[in-house]
Amino acid sequence: MADESRRRRHLVQDPQRLADVELKHDRVRSLLTEVGADALLLQDPANIAWFAAGADVTRFATDPYQTSLFITPEARLFATNAVDSTMIFEREAFGLGFQLKQREWYQPHTALVDDLSRGRKVISDSGAEGTRSAARRIASVRLPLTELEVDRLRRLARVLVHAVELTARNVTRGTTEAAVAGELSHRLIKRTVLPIRIQVCADGRNQRYRHWGFGEDAIESYASVSCVARRWGLHVAMTRTVVLDRVPPELLEACQKAVLIHGTGIFFSRHGRPLNEIWPRVHRIYEKFGVPDEWQMADQADITGYRSSEHQLTPENPFVLTGPVPIFWHPSVDVSMMGDTVLVTEQGTEFLTRSDSWPEMTVQVRGHEVRCPTILRLPRVEGSGLQETAKQGPSTPFNTLDFADEGSQTSRMDSIWEMDLKTDDSIFDDDEVAYPEESVLDG
Repeated sequence: MADESRRRRHLVQDPQRLADVELKHDRVRSLLTEVGADALLLQDPANIAWFAAGADVTRFATDPYQTSLFITPEARLFATNAVDSTMIFEREAFGLGFQLKQREWYQPHTALVDDLSRGRKVISDSGAEGTRSAARRIASVRLPLTELEVDRLRRLARVLVHAVELTARNVTRGTTEAAVAGELSHRLIKRTVLPIRIQVCADGRNQRYRHWGFGEDAIESYASVSCVARRWGLHVAMTRTVVLDRVPPELLEACQKAVLIHGTGIFFSRHGRPLNEIWPRVHRIYEKFGVPDEWQMADQADITGYRSSEHQLTPENPFVLTGPVPIFWHPSVDVSMMGDTVLVTEQGTEFLTRSDSWPEMTVQVRGHEVRCPTILRLPRVEGSGLQETAKQGPSTPFNTLDFADEGSQTSRMDSIWEMDLKTDDSIFDDDEVAYPEESVLDG
């Protein structure tokens, strides 16, 4: 009886998801008209999640396609096997207006796609079975985000911030990078969030290996914890750095420069601006503060969405920020790593991964303050894992702050997906014309 009750709970039409799917169908109709095609075949799980308002049809990353979406101007249907169809229609896409065409699991999926495509001009994201590949055109209609996607992105960001910051807060001397990564993964997965990429870089390892993941080495002095997380097909990412006791001078110096770059990038991430116009402003900060070649050591920022990198910030990328669109800024300088996701909208830029429980530095950009997360200092207590009140000293600006314990009522996340996360916060609400193009930072 209890199992039946749980099953029925999912068989409720979600009007927000249905409206989102209808909006996506309108975009596809326009695309089909533009390219002169009769139908669209989607096989990439990222594209299926986009069109079906977050439906997850993945099994294993190495599996060949077992489920496809076939979309015409008049209809949309799932093409799949008899094993997966029940889960798709009861758990992933109930009441969203999809039809079904299925075969037995032992019959080839390609034959099903052939049947659907026969006699039609079909474009696809895979080029499968004689269809015309239009992967780039399809990717272009995934942005800008819809109202539902923006709401989901905010909810996902809140869960990720809680998981990363609490995990970083619990770092102790002697803990391995892998143990920290496992703790972070546990916090996310138990809330049905999938960690796509985790980095735990101990004691400046990232200076040489900018894309380091994690290993068996123990953390002795400090560590940076970074994560890209996914739910409903959408991606949010962030990075936090913790120091055990004293802040090493080389980390402090590198962090101060990285924060300036980070804040500058965030400030200039504005609706209607091409990435190749943002880049010179960021590059100028690298040069101005004596690290002109650091930008070549690693990538700087990525447009996220249904991929962890829809577009990458490069000197020549002409992609225009058309809000709502998320961008993950992650500049690095020497041993210092930054990382935050912001949402660019027509009204301003919303800091999705900022929290009130982490130390910040304020960057002045054209007379405006951009508050960026910086280093959390965990004072050392000999013979104990407990924390003491920070004493005055060189590292005072990075004192530890209060965090909710994992089990406390204030940190309960059981109903996180139902929380009201509406916000009007914006980094800037000004008219850019009021500020000269020649200057970037005051002073």
